[in-house]
Amino acid sequence: MARSGKLRASAPAVRHHPLRDQARHVAITACGLGWVLATGCGSDGPPPLPPVEIQLAGSGDSAGVELLGLSPAELGALGDARLSDDVWSQLLRVTVVPPDKADASDLPPVLGSYTVEDDRVRFTPMFPFDPGREYAVRFDVAHLPGREPAPKQPAPVVDVVSLPRPPVEPTTIVERVYPSGDQIPENQLRLYLHFSAPMSDVDGLEYLSLRDNRGQPVEDPFLPLGLEFWDPDHRRYTVFFDPGRIKQGLGTNERLGQALDAGQTYTLVVDPAWPDAEGNPLQAPFEKPFKIGAADTTPLDSDTWRLRVPSAGSTERLVVSFPEPLDHALMLRTIGVEFQDGEAVLGRVETGSWETRWTLTPNTPWQAGRYALIAGTTLEDLAGNRMNEAFEIDLLERVDEATAGEASEVEELAAADIVRIEFEVQ
Repeated sequence: MARSGKLRASAPAVRHHPLRDQARHVAITACGLGWVLATGCGSDGPPPLPPVEIQLAGSGDSAGVELLGLSPAELGALGDARLSDDVWSQLLRVTVVPPDKADASDLPPVLGSYTVEDDRVRFTPMFPFDPGREYAVRFDVAHLPGREPAPKQPAPVVDVVSLPRPPVEPTTIVERVYPSGDQIPENQLRLYLHFSAPMSDVDGLEYLSLRDNRGQPVEDPFLPLGLEFWDPDHRRYTVFFDPGRIKQGLGTNERLGQALDAGQTYTLVVDPAWPDAEGNPLQAPFEKPFKIGAADTTPLDSDTWRLRVPSAGSTERLVVSFPEPLDHALMLRTIGVEFQDGEAVLGRVETGSWETRWTLTPNTPWQAGRYALIAGTTLEDLAGNRMNEAFEIDLLERVDEATAGEASEVEELAAADIVRIEFEVQ
């Protein structure tokens, strides 16, 4: 019977698979599949079913799933039954294994056609199987034509098949980690990992570790917040240190102590097995060492910022210098410039000098007149301190803000409390 439709969208492979723990070839001990065509099974039930085997047959675009081990009578009954599409998919069901390797039995089946051949049943997908993708195959004898309900049905045969992934040369790398400097405070709040290409939608903490100066892993330094901390392009991953390890009197601090100790050196280690969006590993492992300084509990003070103002008629950069490194992502999102009429000055925004400098190169020459540097009060330093506010609030509030979306600078600044530093271009 022919089926129609499309395959599910591609999903990257991960490293663990519970279905792989099941036998590759499963024998069903039950009443023979053709028992209903015979005179009966007797008081002890039908004879046992010979081993039934699921296999991937063929290669490339011609690959399909085959079911072997059925008797000629059973195959004949299937060929004569003219099963509907729904019944076929209940009898021999092929589904895409989900990214988290969860049970695929409730997912929509892969669409294709079923044929009964001399010694086997074959499923041919409407579109070719994707190399490297895993497919769960489930044969349920309870849906065989003519089979009557029984108090004890044999368990379905379940297997996983896949075409081999063609050899690839990994190309994705960790381009940089922010903070970009080599020193962070003892109460560091976040790290940002930037990749050269989109990454798969997995929990990055599975591939990250923090090592002390003896090379030993630090126990649970990061908050286990799951998958939400990718930017929309899946090229930036945000890692939160557990602030409960910092503040005295909290359970995690008393149980594990501080994750970072001033005066020590730690190394962030990225496992190259971290899959990119194509399911390929990273090109190489990555390490970023940090020296740990004293805890920073001082709120930001815009009076300490210094501006280097460009000349009218030029496209020179406006340079803003800070006395300490600030949060890289928030520098890009919460700082901007307005002209005296309130219109935003558009241009290329960059950070530099280990996130102690913010620059704006305008798209058009500066006009003579009054301007204002504006910064949202959600701007933070490395420890999460804000304008006139040390980091003492619920971390979940910061988490919500970090995942609130990628609003434009003008929209985000207009919606937030801001500080203004006026300057004049001459």
